[in-house]
Amino acid sequence: MRLSRLIAGAAVLHLILATALFVAGRAGVAPSLIDRDGLMGSFAFDSYDYQRGAIETAQLLRSGNVAGWATAAQPLHVKIIAVPFALLSPLFGYSTLSAEPYNLACYLAIVALVFALGRELGGHRTGLLAAAIVGLWPTFVLHTLQLLKDPIFVMAALAFLLCAIKLLNRTYSQTASAGVSLVATLLVLLLVLVRFSVVLLMIAGALLILALLIWRQVRERRLLFWNMAPAIAILLTGLLMLTLHARPTIQRSKIYSSDAAGPLKNAADPARQVPTLVRWILTPDWDRSNPDRAAKFARRISSIRSRFAAAYSDSGSLVDANVEFKMPGDLLNYLPRAIAIGMWAPFPSMWVSAGRRVGNIGKMISGFETLAIYFLQLLAVIALVRGPRPLALWFLLAIVVCGVTALAFIVPNVGAIYRFRYLFWILLVVAAMTGLNTSVVTQRSLKRLMIAILIGGLLVVAPGCSSHRPKVDRLAITNLTGATFRAVYLSPATASGWQENVLAGSKMEDGDTLDLQFDPNGKSVEWDMKVEGIDGRYAEWKKLKFDGVAEVTLVLKLADTPVVVAEFE
Repeated sequence: MRLSRLIAGAAVLHLILATALFVAGRAGVAPSLIDRDGLMGSFAFDSYDYQRGAIETAQLLRSGNVAGWATAAQPLHVKIIAVPFALLSPLFGYSTLSAEPYNLACYLAIVALVFALGRELGGHRTGLLAAAIVGLWPTFVLHTLQLLKDPIFVMAALAFLLCAIKLLNRTYSQTASAGVSLVATLLVLLLVLVRFSVVLLMIAGALLILALLIWRQVRERRLLFWNMAPAIAILLTGLLMLTLHARPTIQRSKIYSSDAAGPLKNAADPARQVPTLVRWILTPDWDRSNPDRAAKFARRISSIRSRFAAAYSDSGSLVDANVEFKMPGDLLNYLPRAIAIGMWAPFPSMWVSAGRRVGNIGKMISGFETLAIYFLQLLAVIALVRGPRPLALWFLLAIVVCGVTALAFIVPNVGAIYRFRYLFWILLVVAAMTGLNTSVVTQRSLKRLMIAILIGGLLVVAPGCSSHRPKVDRLAITNLTGATFRAVYLSPATASGWQENVLAGSKMEDGDTLDLQFDPNGKSVEWDMKVEGIDGRYAEWKKLKFDGVAEVTLVLKLADTPVVVAEFE
């Protein structure tokens, strides 16, 4: 079979499914599953937000306001969808069929890129098999029929990884290296624009590429400078994006005693108040130069995880929702569990129970697909243990394992993990197809595999910690709640009002730190603290003692209801 036939067949399939979805929605065939615009909120509920944004920007285009469309505060894929919305909405409304030009282009590009990856690793037949499997993967095809950012993200990521694999397989000239560097840099920028959270994974990928290229040069006993240049460009671009995205600490002083009265403490609407808690954190003592950096990273991961748990609290597929990471050792201890969840969830025990959002059919499909994933993992292992083992295959499987494990650390919902793993499962399909022709594994290779599994199962004991609370006249308040604050109030517990808003007209976004300079005499006073989000919801803490406290970290935790926890250290 030729690639052109495969692409043509995939295009026809996607168009038929898009039309059928539109007709089913308009006819009200399954209104609880498919709305009249073809949107399926059971698994793609964020399509509704993207639909509203695309409608707004499409109206800008139809009125001739191209500059307004280009500068609209909407995700990139929403602006792209707005173009076919503006053209096709008179025929099909603001439906998935109107967005089909965007979805079809991304889908076909993904199929073509999978073929290119498979051909690069295992030849023409491997590429065709991998592309056919991905093109027919049931839930992935369904996701490409919705109004999601996933298709353009997967497309850009596959193109980026194709550049990386070619660096490991081929030998580049100066001209070719410059071209690959330019393309890879543009892909990094696109990926950061679509989903910034992958920038760390791209930096790690660039470092892995450099390490494998060094190994290749040692093995081949020759210098491959022009192969390394694009990897260095990727690394520098990722680091630059990370630096530019970093927000400076907000510097403020707390006036004590303040002349400002501020809003009264009993004047707020109790219905908009979020429950709160206070928790003392024992700061680690293993790194005296910066004792809280590693612990802060662990709690940052934990706060993101808690926000996901709160967002999917009614999904019925939460796993380890109450697990918290306070120290680096907690992350190490959870690593085997994260690998298991990332690689094998939903587990067989989940395949027969009905999901609250996807029902029995959804569970059965996910069970079937997960069983297929297990088989593909076996084929990928066979491809890895047989010789020769190309560096590109090691790179691909390292990205798969690290990627799904990272997801399991921050996403405690199996349904969300299932959707976010599509990129990594596509890479797994490519790797598995390279091992399809190997039916017998030698005894020597089997011993190597068992030794690798044994070594990988060893756990690292977490370092101990001790109490460390320096007495300072500064207080850092870090927002890790996922919300944006428009006001932060601190006032003595004896005051009737909240006094001045210490943000002074600024906004405190997720991840920002507010560094307050305190009057030394005010540290021992009992304080009330209040934070107010841009949505009007607020959280309060009463009679707090900041004496001996260096930092307060605000995180969102999931109990019976979401709770904002003030972690003192």
